[in-house]
Amino acid sequence: MKKSIYYNGTIVTVNDKNPTVEAVLVENGNILKVGSKEEILSLEDQDTRLVDLQGKTMLPGFIDPHGHIVAVSQTLMVVNLSEANSKEEFLQILKKSLAENPPKEGEWLIGFGYDNTKFKNQEHPTKFDLDTVSKDIPIYVSHASGHLAVANSIALEKLGYIGESYEVPEGGVVRTVEGSKEPNGVLEENACLDPDKKKLIPGPSVETLMNSIKKAQEIYASLGITTAQDASVDEGMNQLLQGAAQCGSLIIDIVGFAIQHTTMKLLKNEGTPTRKYHNHYKLLGGKTWLDGSPQGKTAWLTKPYYEVPQGHSADYCGYKTQEDSVVTDYFKTLVENNIQVNVHCNGDASADQFIRCYRKALELTGNKTDLRPVMVHAQTVREDQLDEMKDLGIIPTFFLDHIWYWGDYHYESVLGPDRANRISPAASALKRGINFTIHQDPPVKMPNQILAIHNAVNRQTQSGRVLGEDQRIPIIEAIKAVTINGAYQCFEENTKGTIEEGKVADFVILDKNPLEVEKSEIKNIKVLETIKEDNTVFKA
Repeated sequence: MKKSIYYNGTIVTVNDKNPTVEAVLVENGNILKVGSKEEILSLEDQDTRLVDLQGKTMLPGFIDPHGHIVAVSQTLMVVNLSEANSKEEFLQILKKSLAENPPKEGEWLIGFGYDNTKFKNQEHPTKFDLDTVSKDIPIYVSHASGHLAVANSIALEKLGYIGESYEVPEGGVVRTVEGSKEPNGVLEENACLDPDKKKLIPGPSVETLMNSIKKAQEIYASLGITTAQDASVDEGMNQLLQGAAQCGSLIIDIVGFAIQHTTMKLLKNEGTPTRKYHNHYKLLGGKTWLDGSPQGKTAWLTKPYYEVPQGHSADYCGYKTQEDSVVTDYFKTLVENNIQVNVHCNGDASADQFIRCYRKALELTGNKTDLRPVMVHAQTVREDQLDEMKDLGIIPTFFLDHIWYWGDYHYESVLGPDRANRISPAASALKRGINFTIHQDPPVKMPNQILAIHNAVNRQTQSGRVLGEDQRIPIIEAIKAVTINGAYQCFEENTKGTIEEGKVADFVILDKNPLEVEKSEIKNIKVLETIKEDNTVFKA
């Protein structure tokens, strides 16, 4: 019987009734008792491990409420272009990678993370640019948002985008050379995200993927995360995660969401939306996308973009990816089968569609089960929509790091001042008593929950501009958003998210107390140790 006592530090429980305690007794990976140092140490026996926190701060382990851990693992095998500040740097990085790590025969040169907002005139690279790197090896690079990609000529051919007589999957756009239908290399939404298109890109071996999943978990653990998510699970990915679980390779919990076309192949009606882990992995619900990305100007808005992208009319508002009838049918199927749904909505028009179709699905089924549907990103959600979301029990998970990374771009080009000051309106949700969470959408940005807390509290861009001072939230509420609220979102509030008796011993130890440092310094707090069920999975 393994016992541990954690003491001699600031232990923030995130439990309103008992906000801090002096010590915690853990037995077999679960919290047995919390209380005063004297009381807990009196329970020590010869088999008890004493963990002296040495004045540091311990919180519940962080929960990632939206992300793609398998995609993070895949980024470890491909070319990272997130640091490219110009098209020239972008091409130099690709050329260097091709020279140093040429793909094996039959493989593609894959990259990710380029951000065209850093480039001159925000121009995307095209196939003509990538052809200067190689005309013989297929090259495919995903945008930082994950909703666009650029491919060279040979990659476009292999994807079926040849000449001027090709078909584009519904909900996708193939950008073209001016004055023709010839693809210019830039693909939007389902033109690159469609499962049938993605299958055409050769993947790595299972062994390579397993090693990368291990490395990805280590990254998450180093950032204090004890529960991660993958919101893009297809049949192959589910097999991969099940395999990692079966062979004991998962060191943190992973919650999966099955993409729309495969949801009912992988999930059955269990009479309840709550699901059980099997060796740290569980498939919890379904996932769909209703629009694109604001920084890619493909999010579906009710009012036009502040600066309309080149080639579009002045009333361009982005676009939907699915018709109401399809969305309602999907929601109805999930509601009938007691399955939670996570729905990607960046624009307020897509949020309207989610609300409209989910309400219809509830009316058609009459199901009263608490299914906790999740609106992923909810970037431009309006006040009236928050009222409807509360009525329907929809949980928003906000991508507040948009303010830090792209806030100035939103303010000056994407949304304009008024809408930019309201993105990710966490304070409005808090005012209504709506349970909300905050995330990074890794690998769009890495899963740094301390930075997420910082951005929820400060709402400041890297240039120093504050976006929506009235939408700032207290530090403890931001902490709740990545602990107990995250647990609630995945039906685990009775087992995770706070440090109290009966819950699992998932902890993160920090060098400073986020409740006591200057608000502007929250982002500089370091993770010293991450503990999963009383086992250290990361130590600085």
